[in-house]
Amino acid sequence: MMGRILPEGEQLNLSGEDISGSDFNIQQAQESIYQFLIKIVHHNTPETVLQEFRQLFLLGKEPSEPHVKTALDIIIASKNNQEFRNTLKRSCYILINNWSSKRSYNFIQNLIHLVGDPPLKQTTLSPAMTRLKGYVANFVDSHDYQELKLFSAPYTAEAEAEQQHWSHRYTSYLLVPQYLDSRNPIEQRETAKNLSRRLRKKFKFDLAMYTARSDSPNFNPEQKVTNPTRLGSHVIQLIKKISSRQLLVNCQSYAEHLNQQVENTTYQDFKQDLKKYLLFLINTPVYSEIIDQYLFSRLDDLYKNHHVKPISADLLLRTCRRMIEVLTTEDGREPSTLFILLTNRGNPLTLVVILLKIILLCKYAQTYLDVCIAHLIRYYEDSTEKDCQWLINFLEVFKIVFAICTEDTQYNLVKLSDNDDEPDVYVMDLDDYRVFSQFKGTDLRSAELRGTDIRYMDLRAADLRKADLAGADLSKADLSLAKLSQTNLSGAMLDRTELSGAMLQDANLSGASLNQANLRCADLRQANLCCAILKGAKLRRANLQQADLSGADLSNASLDSANLMNANLRHANLSHADLSKANLKGVDLRDANLTGAQFNWTQLHYANLGAANLDRADLSYASLRHANLQKTDLTRTNLSNSNLSRSDMRKALLRHVNLTGANLSHANLIGANLFNANLTDVKVKGTRFGNNSGLSAPMKRELKQQGAVIG
Repeated sequence: MMGRILPEGEQLNLSGEDISGSDFNIQQAQESIYQFLIKIVHHNTPETVLQEFRQLFLLGKEPSEPHVKTALDIIIASKNNQEFRNTLKRSCYILINNWSSKRSYNFIQNLIHLVGDPPLKQTTLSPAMTRLKGYVANFVDSHDYQELKLFSAPYTAEAEAEQQHWSHRYTSYLLVPQYLDSRNPIEQRETAKNLSRRLRKKFKFDLAMYTARSDSPNFNPEQKVTNPTRLGSHVIQLIKKISSRQLLVNCQSYAEHLNQQVENTTYQDFKQDLKKYLLFLINTPVYSEIIDQYLFSRLDDLYKNHHVKPISADLLLRTCRRMIEVLTTEDGREPSTLFILLTNRGNPLTLVVILLKIILLCKYAQTYLDVCIAHLIRYYEDSTEKDCQWLINFLEVFKIVFAICTEDTQYNLVKLSDNDDEPDVYVMDLDDYRVFSQFKGTDLRSAELRGTDIRYMDLRAADLRKADLAGADLSKADLSLAKLSQTNLSGAMLDRTELSGAMLQDANLSGASLNQANLRCADLRQANLCCAILKGAKLRRANLQQADLSGADLSNASLDSANLMNANLRHANLSHADLSKANLKGVDLRDANLTGAQFNWTQLHYANLGAANLDRADLSYASLRHANLQKTDLTRTNLSNSNLSRSDMRKALLRHVNLTGANLSHANLIGANLFNANLTDVKVKGTRFGNNSGLSAPMKRELKQQGAVIG
């Protein structure tokens, strides 16, 4: 009984009367515990939550809210081991689901280890404590705890992962039955589904990275490149073999053609076309005979009462599922005869290609295939890695083929020699070819890629939203039009990276290196670029509204026509940067280094440039209305034809400045140093002067005649 969440305001019945046998009160007790955990996991640190969990379930003591202990006592008093297991199980997944969304993965591991090694080994005279100890021990010995452990496996350190059971390498498949089982808590199903997808994305990405690195002519054998498969260097040959025959393109075309004929085909005729399709590209007679004997004979007898009817989408799906069963496991436990025959012949590629063809024909059968794969892994789970090496070989080939035969990662063979003859795909020497992996709109949302080497990779239009790329090396990679909002790129290397048109809203780029990166037209609204290095970066027409660029190095950067409205550029270095025609309304440039920067035609009204260094900057035709220029160094700055009306320039350094044609009406220049300043044709109506160095008596009289206020 999983129960429901209590509505706000509804109270748990915790009166002193004997209610231990009431199913309703057990449900209320469960929901009281769930609500407590949901509240504390959202408002407390993971360390505090773990302590509360330990107090309640493992020590049998009161947590911070005593009524929760009373609720657990009701469940224990019911003497219902299954209800206690359900309660503990869902409680774990409430925490795991929340921590997973926040990437607090180490606390997921801590929770699972805590449950697996509870501190309840001391002798106790309390019957309730004895029962609690027994219930926890039963949970640890249950299948539920084995499922729980799957959520810890992906976050195990590399050295420790090598010592893990071989089945943990296929966690993405083992999680599928969990999220499909409606009896499981919703938190478990959501977390299992998200983790399964994330693991597949990571494998797909790691495989493409390994292929690009290890098959490069510049590959250094001493350079560590992690192989995500168990096939060693043979994986490159496998990918070349698949790519050389254009497996995906040919099978996709055939599958599309077959689907187009469905509407005008009877089920019996469809079966004959299906046989030809499944044998397509299989050129070994012995395999054809085995498939005919063990698969096609079953297909002939399948749903005979529908033979004269047109094939429907439902019938297609049911047919594909039955074929998957014959090819993998028919009872949901043991491997089928056909599976044994095709995998034990040393080359599982034939079986994998047939399974791929079925999925290309009916994509809705993919989940059912994954479940069957999970059943096979579970069946051999108690076997040693050595004893089931043949199965592992199949699983590796299966993972690779299904990873590369997708729309978002394209593998191409390019011949290295000068011979332009059209090759025979069955006799070509694959060593003469290099395989290139190309990402095309890859979905890598929330991917864990911290510290990954992704130099030179083609990730155009990739979806990396909320991914963790902290410390990753993306130098010279192509991320144009990529989706990177809320992505963690702190400390990442992005030198000369192509990011034109990329969406980086709310991204964390603090401390990142973006030297000479191309960010033209990129969306960096509210991005964190604190202390980032952007020397010579191209940010033309980039949107940097409310971005944090404090302490950033933007020297020689191109920011012309960029939108920096309300951005924080305090202590930033913008020396010799080009900010012409940029929008810097309300921007914070206090203490910034702007020497030699180009601000002509730039909008800087309401900008805060207090104590900034603008020595030799060009602000001609710039708008600085209401700007704060207190104590700002404007030595030798070109402010000709600029609009400085109502600006605050008290104690500013304006030595040798060019103010020809500038609008200084109602500005405050008290205490400003105007030594050798050019005030030709300046507009000074209402402008306040006083205690100004370099301002002669005749000039004061002239300014006063033009409407200035001389103090």
